[in-house]
Amino acid sequence: MKKESLIKSIILVGFLLLFLFSSRFKAEEKKVVCIENKCEKPHEHGELNYHERFHVEAKDKFVLAVLKSAHNFWEANATGMTFAIILGGAGLSLVLSSKKTARFLEYKGVRGAALGSLLGMPLNMCANCSAVASVGINSKSGSKEATLGIILGGALFNIIGIITMFGLFHPAVVFSRIIMSAILILVMIPLVSKLDASSSDPEKQVPFLDTIPIPYLGKQKSVLKFIIKSIEDWLVSAGNLAWKLIPLMVLGTLITAVFRVFFPNEVLSTFTHSNPYLVIIVVSFIGTLLSVPVLFEILLGTVLLHLGFSNGVVATMLFTAPAFGLFTMVITKEKLGGYKIPLILIGTTFLFGITTGLLAEFLTQLF
Repeated sequence: MKKESLIKSIILVGFLLLFLFSSRFKAEEKKVVCIENKCEKPHEHGELNYHERFHVEAKDKFVLAVLKSAHNFWEANATGMTFAIILGGAGLSLVLSSKKTARFLEYKGVRGAALGSLLGMPLNMCANCSAVASVGINSKSGSKEATLGIILGGALFNIIGIITMFGLFHPAVVFSRIIMSAILILVMIPLVSKLDASSSDPEKQVPFLDTIPIPYLGKQKSVLKFIIKSIEDWLVSAGNLAWKLIPLMVLGTLITAVFRVFFPNEVLSTFTHSNPYLVIIVVSFIGTLLSVPVLFEILLGTVLLHLGFSNGVVATMLFTAPAFGLFTMVITKEKLGGYKIPLILIGTTFLFGITTGLLAEFLTQLF
């Protein structure tokens, strides 16, 4: 079993490195270029200030606008979502063969949320993709705290994103996001998780893996047999996750697209000269219900900054846009025992977004 766990750990780390170096780091480098106004195709920026295949125009009918927006969102997240299922399958197969790993993900309270966030940080994914990976890894017996910690740790403590923000925004903006993100993960996740007293019961859950013997390899437990068994387990896990989560991903995409059609960028520009505290509330509401790919909250922050909004408004968007939203709610509903906890987390994100903005306004006066 130790050999099998070692092989599965290598598979998991290998896929993560492949994702980071073949896709994520390159994509983030391009996004940073756009953020610094050095983009080669600025005219292709769409509703959320990133490159889109189909531009949503004012003359488009509602259904067409939703389909365009849904396609743009899906395309922007396609690579991350695919790797999320691959990584989720690799993580799940490891959990099912390693009791130590399973126990690690079953920690509750502050410890579970903190450890989950540490696992989420190197994924370098947005909340959308990390939700898919986290639900996959924790689908058998992981705690709610670990599940949410992975999602928000990856979304709010992206190291590249934080470093980029320090180079673009006032320190008050970045420190406000870091402080409120830490409170959300270490304080609110444990509290919210207690609202549902029911715990995961592995015996009542449908197993994701079926132990399929490989008779032609013989009874000898060779390294080759462990490798083939590990790959087989990963394929079964990833396949089950895809079958279960892709319909939810489509539903979440459509819900997000509908919201984006109702609240395009032009809505924000109408509040430029409004009361800054009222704007913080409005932006917190919009940002909470948005679902953006990794680092796109920084692009939105630069848009607000160039429109003349205050540091508090920018900080609110930087906190709410990448955090728990509609898409994440749909993906995590079953794992969290229904809509109660996801809806409370959406409400918490909205309130914390307002608090982040107010904190940034206060810190701006100190720096």
